[in-house]
Amino acid sequence: MEILVRANQAHLYRYARYLGADVSYAEDLVQETFLAALGAEGLRRAADASAQTAYLRGILRNTFLAGCRRMKVTPVRVSSEFLASAETFWKSEFLRDGDGFDYLEALRGCLKLLDAKSRKFVDLLYGRGRSRQEIGIEFNLTPDGVKTAARRLRARLGDCVRRRLGMGEAAGA
Repeated sequence: MEILVRANQAHLYRYARYLGADVSYAEDLVQETFLAALGAEGLRRAADASAQTAYLRGILRNTFLAGCRRMKVTPVRVSSEFLASAETFWKSEFLRDGDGFDYLEALRGCLKLLDAKSRKFVDLLYGRGRSRQEIGIEFNLTPDGVKTAARRLRARLGDCVRRRLGMGEAAGA
């Protein structure tokens, strides 16, 4: 089990975050996934490491969906159709050539290319989780202005990542 955890923990965490789980919930989902896998017959029947990883993603996805159904106060709306399409996208795009670390490395490189003001914006919004109001005060923007700036910055970073990964025009870069 230790080998399975070491081989899949980071992958499952990134997948949980991709599905929309916040940091602590993603960590919980990964733990719950491994606990559920302890006695799972399907995991023992998996032919290879890739099949085991896919099986673990299925456990995590189902656990995430069940959690969303239990949390009626959350504004997150998740359908099983979205989760199925997320799995397809995850396998075809994010894991197309490996374990997904190529995306992370490309993003790190793109973040280094940002000017200091944009890096600070990203840090406040994503690193420190500041609200639009707080960021607006810092950058002399309205909350809607912060939302627009964030959308534009995400688009720039997405284009940069696609270029670094060689996805070119086919991906809209």
